[in-house]
Amino acid sequence: MSPLPESFLHSLVAWLDDENTIGLALAGSFARGEGDPCSDVDLWHYLQQVPIAEESFPRLLFRDGYLVSITTTTLEKDYASLQNPERAIWAIPGLRQARILLDKDGALAALKETAEKATWSTLQAAADGYASRQLAGCAEEVHKIMGGLAQQDESRTLYAVWGLTRGLATALLVQRGVLISSENTYINSAQAAAGRTSAWACQFRLAIGLDPLPADEPIFFGYGLASLRLYRETFALLRHILLPEDIAVIGRTLEIMAEAGY
Repeated sequence: MSPLPESFLHSLVAWLDDENTIGLALAGSFARGEGDPCSDVDLWHYLQQVPIAEESFPRLLFRDGYLVSITTTTLEKDYASLQNPERAIWAIPGLRQARILLDKDGALAALKETAEKATWSTLQAAADGYASRQLAGCAEEVHKIMGGLAQQDESRTLYAVWGLTRGLATALLVQRGVLISSENTYINSAQAAAGRTSAWACQFRLAIGLDPLPADEPIFFGYGLASLRLYRETFALLRHILLPEDIAVIGRTLEIMAEAGY
């Protein structure tokens, strides 16, 4: 762990501060006190108005030997994230651990306080709805995987596996209200949410390559099969919160899987 020099942080503030700036916050590993030589410096630059060119992606650059990632955002966007369960699992812990570097009128302190006081109970109904829609939406990837396996198309299969495993893990994390303090913990958090020795965790580990697959079948087939089983296990964990219109899609998808022998 190597803390950032205060002089470096002061130089970043002086460099980025302008009339459009509301405040600046240090986020990520250095804000948590976990930064190391391979960590980038995450900065949130709060603006009154965000230029269109800077709305989608962080800006990356090297400054004084550090890789600096600058995310331009607004107070309104972050307050909205606290009300959206899919984004709140990241936004709540991110704001709680952020270190304010510049706060011209106290607005960042108020935002951070809102995150610190946030409770998942107010988001649970929306989180259940999100997880239900996500599981139904993942039916598309399930069909792509079955088609890829039938055609022995490893590219089609693996691209769908990639989307399906992430989608199912996110559905579970959001429904359970698991707050992600760092993207480095995402894989572990998903397994913990289901139970580390659960059938869900077993198939998840196979689908993302953490555990070895059977040696007597093509690797892409093993990943595809594990991800299909993961879909079934996710349904078992979330069936009690699924919406009727989503159950219709999910149930028929599971029937088609069974008819195909998966």
